[in-house]
Amino acid sequence: LMGNIAVDGGMGTSLAAVGVTYRDSAELLSEEVKSTEHYSEENDDPEEVVLEKGFTTVKWSIIDATPDALIKVLGGTKTGTAPNEIWNAPSLAPDIEQSVQINSKNGFSIDIVRAKITANIDYKISRTGILKVNITAKVLTPTKAATAPYTIG
Repeated sequence: LMGNIAVDGGMGTSLAAVGVTYRDSAELLSEEVKSTEHYSEENDDPEEVVLEKGFTTVKWSIIDATPDALIKVLGGTKTGTAPNEIWNAPSLAPDIEQSVQINSKNGFSIDIVRAKITANIDYKISRTGILKVNITAKVLTPTKAATAPYTIG
């Protein structure tokens, strides 16, 4: 589910499905903690180690190519009237930030307060191909104070 971030910078409350998820495409990835070692000339062991948390991203693909779904993750506009609406690609890369919620069949959810959304079209034009839209949600620091970037529960 995706939707606008709350006005106060917290988790959005009006979230909706973007499309149907292509089987086996969804994953939550947390990069390893990065470390920078600072050495002196006098010692072989580091004098200081600075740790930096790696990015956390959620990636998934949808197989819903409606103009509304494409606008939500790729930007652009639509023209025409239903059922003959057409999606028009944007001229520039869109800057899309949304709240994202993943609900598992096991009963737990992952709530991402603020995520940078990027997407690309992946369409193998063949007899067995299907138009997929690959979506990446990169976790960002929430603008609401004392709010965790994401929760699992």
